[in-house]
Amino acid sequence: MKRWKKAMVVSLVACTLALPGLASAEEMMAKKFNYSGIETMMKDGTELVPLREIAESLGFKVTWNGENRSVTLTKMMMEDKEMMDDKKMEDKTKNESMMKMGNTFVIQIDNKAIKVDMMDEMLMFAPTILNDKTYVPKELVDTYLIK
Repeated sequence: MKRWKKAMVVSLVACTLALPGLASAEEMMAKKFNYSGIETMMKDGTELVPLREIAESLGFKVTWNGENRSVTLTKMMMEDKEMMDDKKMEDKTKNESMMKMGNTFVIQIDNKAIKVDMMDEMLMFAPTILNDKTYVPKELVDTYLIK
């Protein structure tokens, strides 16, 4: 009987220790974006993808600022979308204050620095405009936009 209890306690402890590792492994499995049907371009050995097309397909609102040649991507959480659909939000600033972290990106053309929420990050290749479209390195999509 004692052996059985000891085996149960050891098994329970082992499972308890293993569960956080399993969750971390699941979180580390990156989601993949299906780039088929997307017009990609190569520039200086870097694969570039059209930002607006991909960002909008991932649920981001895309805003162009011609004055400083930047693009702002904003993604709303499901509860924010529902509130907007129900017209419960009266003004835009209230809605913006409800945004969750990890959902706002500011990308400037010809600049490797990007803003991810309030944090500054660096890309290996600066976003550029080709054929009147903003193209970004594929790594930006894979690293920041797919969650």
